[in-house]
Amino acid sequence: MNNDELKRSNLYTLYMIIGALYVIVKILFVFSGYLHKGAILHGLVPAIITILFAVLALKKSGIFDKIIILLPILIFIITPIYMYLKQQNEWLTNGRLEVLILYEVMAVIQIIIAIKQYKLNK
Repeated sequence: MNNDELKRSNLYTLYMIIGALYVIVKILFVFSGYLHKGAILHGLVPAIITILFAVLALKKSGIFDKIIILLPILIFIITPIYMYLKQQNEWLTNGRLEVLILYEVMAVIQIIIAIKQYKLNK
């Protein structure tokens, strides 16, 4: 494995680890008593989708390299909207603000990784 392939593999791995953190964060907040158990399902959705598309991009670049850039952008935009619609006036209380901040930071990091990956594949 040459240096570029190793760097490419490491970037995808890091992207997938951050994807797994979406659900891990929710699990930690649920077991800490801040969120309800249904919140775990809300964390599974972005985790599974980002990991799945990262695996597809690793095996077959092209359109999947562009999709893995788009997914965290969608997470960044949709998460606060979804949280507000679901919780209304309490959307930033009881640990939700912390989860929102973590999700937004993770999405930004994934965007940066995906852009680096896209440039590396060109």
